[in-house]
Amino acid sequence: MTKIVIVGAGFGGLQAALHLEKRFSLNKNVEITLIDKRDYHLFTSNLYEVASSEEELTSISQMEKSVTVPIAEILTGKNITFLQAEVKEILPKEKKVFLATKKLDYDYLILALGSQSDFFNIAGAEKYSLTLKSLPDALRIRNQVEFEVQSHMYDVSKKTVRIVVAGGGYTGLELATELKGLLDILALKYQYPREKMEIEVIEANNKVIAGFDDRLSVDAYDRLLDLQIRPRLSARITEVDEHFVSLLSGEKVAYDVLVWTTGVKACPINSANVFTLDAKGRLPVNGFFQVQNFNEVFALGDNAGIMDSKSHPVPATSQDAWHEARYLAYALPYIMQNQKPPRAYEPKKHGFIVALGGKWAIMSYNNIYLKGFIAYVVDQFAHIRYYASIVGYWKAVRYILFQVKVYSRND
Repeated sequence: MTKIVIVGAGFGGLQAALHLEKRFSLNKNVEITLIDKRDYHLFTSNLYEVASSEEELTSISQMEKSVTVPIAEILTGKNITFLQAEVKEILPKEKKVFLATKKLDYDYLILALGSQSDFFNIAGAEKYSLTLKSLPDALRIRNQVEFEVQSHMYDVSKKTVRIVVAGGGYTGLELATELKGLLDILALKYQYPREKMEIEVIEANNKVIAGFDDRLSVDAYDRLLDLQIRPRLSARITEVDEHFVSLLSGEKVAYDVLVWTTGVKACPINSANVFTLDAKGRLPVNGFFQVQNFNEVFALGDNAGIMDSKSHPVPATSQDAWHEARYLAYALPYIMQNQKPPRAYEPKKHGFIVALGGKWAIMSYNNIYLKGFIAYVVDQFAHIRYYASIVGYWKAVRYILFQVKVYSRND
């Protein structure tokens, strides 16, 4: 019996499990085990919607349903064993994975543990800021924003409530633009002057959504201004305390709520420092996703330090993780037979959609460039496509329609 163990049920790990199960559907000598500490798959792309929802318009149970899919539902009828557990240690030389209550032997191990926020060793950043990497994170942001507005309501001086989003990438912008709608609602709910509520985005680069074409950056910048969100560019954060963000220029920016979206690094791998890691905690891999020095271990998504044709790291996006998982399902049968796959992985160039408040988005794909409501519609179809890959088309449509219904309450 060949044992394949997959750690992590995020975009990469879950897709790897599903595609490998299809690949080996007629092979009864292959056993696939999927491990994750949660019993649900988290659709992280919509966490910003949860963080910007108003609690009287959307319940916690609705928010949970909008971004989670039970693993049991996804794996129904699949020849995949799921274990809800946290990995305590990995011994690649012995080919063993240790959980809290049991030990697993493997022939092939796939690591797809996802990412965590990168604070770049900035003093105070981790202690005083909120992150957006999980469902509890999103609910914490929502509650903290409302708490600050409610607290200021009793302040006779009517001080300004300022929300600062550190990081002008797509996560930071999606959150900031959607928070605008939440503040509109809270201003009415607590009878607090809307002009006394501010959202500011602090970005170290000289443009928002750095790394993509200038047209997209300019349009995203203009969208922020249209929503009366202040973008502060070329502003590198050097220190954070309980009330202020210090910049390299010497300026200090006051905040009531600080959300950290400046970047990510790979989640730690409990392996007694056996693996070689890069500066972002990723595992260097070859063109077949095999980890350096361990040909039976593979890494996907945020855990994989794979380079493109120009020797640049492949972006840690859900689409890339999906493509990588599909490729590994193609390559692994060759590797299992001690054969070199006919072709190595080539990163796919895919479209980019950023949602910027309400039913408004920007889409850039090859020669197609859209902004506004049509781009938002395309984004919803992209979500349907993803959900269909894990629960089937009709369930996917129901999930997306439910999301649109719930999230529209805050538009």
